[in-house]
Amino acid sequence: MVEGLNKFWSTPFRITKWKEFSLYAAELISVVEQLEEVGTKEVESIEIAGLDQGLTTKWYTYNFLSVENKAVAQLREFIKTEVRNYMQDLGHEEGNLYLQSWANLLKNKEILKTHSHAGPYSYLSGVFFVKTVASSTRYFLPLDRRIPGVEDFYETEIEVKNVEGGLVIFPSFIEHSSTPTLKKLERITVAFDVLKEAPIDRFHNGFGYKVVDKF
Repeated sequence: MVEGLNKFWSTPFRITKWKEFSLYAAELISVVEQLEEVGTKEVESIEIAGLDQGLTTKWYTYNFLSVENKAVAQLREFIKTEVRNYMQDLGHEEGNLYLQSWANLLKNKEILKTHSHAGPYSYLSGVFFVKTVASSTRYFLPLDRRIPGVEDFYETEIEVKNVEGGLVIFPSFIEHSSTPTLKKLERITVAFDVLKEAPIDRFHNGFGYKVVDKF
């Protein structure tokens, strides 16, 4: 703590766009769809963020940004660069970091309800938009007051329009939700957590799957 002004509740976000996205968009979509149709088809769903089926509920079985594919490898490098830029902007030392990532494929008015990635290991989180039409993500500032009995009401929120090729990075404790996916359309994103320590709890390298690696 320093004398004078201390910005205790300032919440920095980093919002950028991958300039080379158009070169890899079709391949990234193909990898996500293949993962849903084949890679995780026989895996049990675990309810999360209001979803009880679909690719998001299989998050615990794989690390998307470790999939062996050129487009995925390029996306990983872009995300690594932007995370480092974000940390430099904040004056944080990088040190040893770890990564967990997964894909979300929402269809026909599906929605991610309010949730956060907070936990004993999560440090930074982010989402990259692969395919989206007329959708947004709502981020809720911490320590906000809520009206009892009114779901998802916050006095202060930031709504960021989802842009294909866009990346948003934020502290893991920030709660957020998606607007509903339009009928007959898909919303594809890649989400990730950057961790300060190698996790040992069942939500990371548990369930018999290796889903975290060095960043």
